[in-house]
Amino acid sequence: MFDLRHIRHFEAVYRLGNFSKAADEVSLSQSAITKSIRSLETLWDVELFHRTTRSVAPTEAGKRLYPLAVNILAYAENVRRETRGGARELRIVSGPAVLELLIQPALLHYRATHGHMRVTAESMPPAYAADELIQRRAHLLLYHTTTMAGLPHNRRLHIETLFEEPYMVAFRPGHPMLATDGTLGELLTFDWAVAGYDQIFEGNLPDELRDLLQRSDFPRYRLLSQTACLALSASTDVLTAAPRSALAPYLADGSLDARPHPAGLNFSVSAATLPETRHEPAISSFIDSVRSLTATS
Repeated sequence: MFDLRHIRHFEAVYRLGNFSKAADEVSLSQSAITKSIRSLETLWDVELFHRTTRSVAPTEAGKRLYPLAVNILAYAENVRRETRGGARELRIVSGPAVLELLIQPALLHYRATHGHMRVTAESMPPAYAADELIQRRAHLLLYHTTTMAGLPHNRRLHIETLFEEPYMVAFRPGHPMLATDGTLGELLTFDWAVAGYDQIFEGNLPDELRDLLQRSDFPRYRLLSQTACLALSASTDVLTAAPRSALAPYLADGSLDARPHPAGLNFSVSAATLPETRHEPAISSFIDSVRSLTATS
């Protein structure tokens, strides 16, 4: 075992590269923080820093410990907050299209029963998001089901599909694609902008489709915003793919036209949680709020 304070002191010395500065940050004397680091080194029988009279540098063992120490401290802080405040914060990480299309309407439903909850929702690459969940810095992941299939640690997670509707190809009125036969091969001769389209998603597409997209150098523009993709398509010849519900206002005002996606792809969203937390009311209720937005086909 070890004292969490030793880890906090190690992290400060490593990050600041100086015992004196680290001591000031954690409100200790320099001799006290030096003693703390030596206690950890003795306990683990390892040297964490090379020390000279003028500098301090991490050893290879120190370099290995640092990212783990950051995770330990973050986990400890989450435990402290949840112990003191109870389950009053829900942290969600999602793909960009999910964030724009589903989070806000799901929150409207969620507030009816969990208006006391503090909710944070953000987008990040799915591999990082999986680490956030495993380290308990996030409670819930919402990503495309195809991405979930290749997510790191996915065997350690509980994954369930919540939402599904067809992708449509969106384009400006009068687009030259209307003169083509509408096959995917023809449409790929035009530039595309898509929201997200991470490497995990691409890697889990059917082989034939993935190879066709890669040969076409798809997409020209990868944007972390569904709205930005739709705006680009409304004012240029760039095509985009979007869920039918995201396109509704653009189709209504005539700024975009749309056709079914020739590959028959669906915007399918799944939730990932830790198995031991999936039934916690704050988490399960938000999942139900997303599920309520549409029936999964």
